[in-house]
This record gives sequence, structure tokens and C-alpha cells, in this order.
Amino acid sequence: MTAQYNEAERLDALTRLRLLDTSPSETFDRITRTASKLFELPIAAVSLTDSDRQWFKSRIGVQHDSIPRDKAPCAEVAETASVVVVPDLMEDPRYSTSPLAEQGIRFYAGAPLITRDGHGLGALCVLGVKPRAVLDSELTALKDMAEMVMAQIELQHAFGRIDPVSGLPNRLQFFEDLMDLARDHNNTQHIAVLVDLARDEQISSGTRVMGAGYIDDIVRASARLVREALGSNRTAYHVGATQFAFLAPPDVDPSEYQTRLQDFLDRIAKGSTGSFLKTASIGLAPFRPGETEPLAILRMAHSAALEARGSLNAVRKYSPEEDQVHVRRFA
Repeated sequence: MTAQYNEAERLDALTRLRLLDTSPSETFDRITRTASKLFELPIAAVSLTDSDRQWFKSRIGVQHDSIPRDKAPCAEVAETASVVVVPDLMEDPRYSTSPLAEQGIRFYAGAPLITRDGHGLGALCVLGVKPRAVLDSELTALKDMAEMVMAQIELQHAFGRIDPVSGLPNRLQFFEDLMDLARDHNNTQHIAVLVDLARDEQISSGTRVMGAGYIDDIVRASARLVREALGSNRTAYHVGATQFAFLAPPDVDPSEYQTRLQDFLDRIAKGSTGSFLKTASIGLAPFRPGETEPLAILRMAHSAALEARGSLNAVRKYSPEEDQVHVRRFA
């Protein structure tokens, strides 16, 4: 596998996996313990390289859950997507003044965690307080265990909750996260936002002329633009063929937020070559967790997005009165 280093894309791949700041897992701890025993070293970790830190999904012999990224060997592993061995940190000009060396660490070996797209997420690493050489058989085993870690990451990522085309959490995850809000007894008003990229006839025509791959390309590009617009600390969901959903920041005014979402649509349209995004619409559904079922919240947002298509403004808030007109018509 050839690594293609691009920091923005690498961080995007890391964010999409939704691993950062999650709870410890016995599955990863088992691999970390095995690496520690294999090298007969007191310290081992599954280290993920964030923008400014190394965060440990699993750790043995380490008290803290992160260290600064600067002068961290695991950052080099992620950036190069290759094995890094430092027999003695004190003798290496790159790391002799690093925080690890200052804490008494002398030996480091790390094997990369690489996505299918070639992005280095971090490392499975082992560390010791004495200088040490490495056998070829040990490095082979460390690389094998790093691949086991990556396989587990991809398995957890894909297990029924991630859309394979967009790479975003799917509708099932959206519903579960809404239910979690209710379980947290969060009575604050929230706003569900649905971005509807295309009309049904657009999807049908595009598929008929260009094939299903054409729609997939639009979805991938749109998902990337939506993620970039929301930022790394907010979650977008892929809830329909060409539909994305997310929650507005808490305590925003719905009317004021509609204006911001118009700018959001313009930003996405300018950043895309897909004609669908020129006709996208957005629906807003205000709700209080626990008072409205998740399925109804999504339906309300979809109804508002459809109303937006028939108006001059491409962003509309859910209207119970307009919705009832369509319910009676359907009945």
C-alpha cells in the first residue's frame, strides 16, 4: 500500500472514524498487551495522531491519555505511514529534546495504522527506558499487530452504522444519537437540519444517463463539503440517497439560523462541480428530545426541505399547517 500524505485529508479520515476521545476497548487493549509482552517492554500504545496531540485509544504503562504531537515519534509514523525505530532517543537529534526523552524514554518502535486510502492515522508503538535493538522477526510481528488494530478499527466503523459511499454515520446512527439526547434528559430545544441535494427526477435521470457511479460521486463530494462546512467537532449523517442531516448548535434562534444556512448552501454549491448542489434545499425541524420520535423529526425536516424547493428561499422551517395540508391531500 502506498501512503499518500495530505494532512487535511489524513485528519478528515481520522475524524470520520469517530475514534478520538472514545472509551477504552478490550479488543484494542488485548493487542497492546501482546505487543508489550512480545518486546518485553513496559509501555505500549495504540496512538492516534490528531492535529496537535497524540491520543491513546489503548495504553499499557502510561498514565495520561495524550501527549503533545510536537517531537512525538508516532507523528512521524503517521506522516510517513511507515515503520519508525529509534534505538536510543537521547542519541537521535530529532527526539533527544522531546517530552518522551525528558521523561526517561530511550527506545521507541512504531508500526503505522494505515487506511485503505493510504492515510496514516497513527501507530501501534512500544517504548522502553533503555536503548534497544530490534529483530526483524519483532518488526514483522509489530506490523502484523498494527494491521490487526486497523482491521478492528474498520470493522467497528463499518458495522451497520456507516454509509459505505459517503463514509458518514447513517440514518440508524442518527436515530440512536437523537435517542441518546432524550436519555440524557436534555430538554433544550434543538434543531434538526436536513440537506436535500436533489429531486427524485434528478436522481432518476442522472442514474439513467450516467449510471449509479455518477450519484455516488456526487454523494462523496457533497459529504466532504458538508463535513468541511460543519467542522471536525460536529457530526453529519447520511440519511437518504442524496440527503444529509445534522443538528444545529444548541440555543440558536431558528430564524437567524435560516440565514446562516443559506450561506452554508452557497458555500457548498461554490465548492462543488455537481449540478445537484445548485438546486439543493434545506429543511429545519425544531424539537425537544424525548417529546418527538426520531423518525418524526426526520420526516418534519424532510417536509420543510420539500417546501423550500417550491419557494424563493431554499431554506425553510417546518410548518405544521403546511404539513397538514399535504397529510390531508395524501389521505
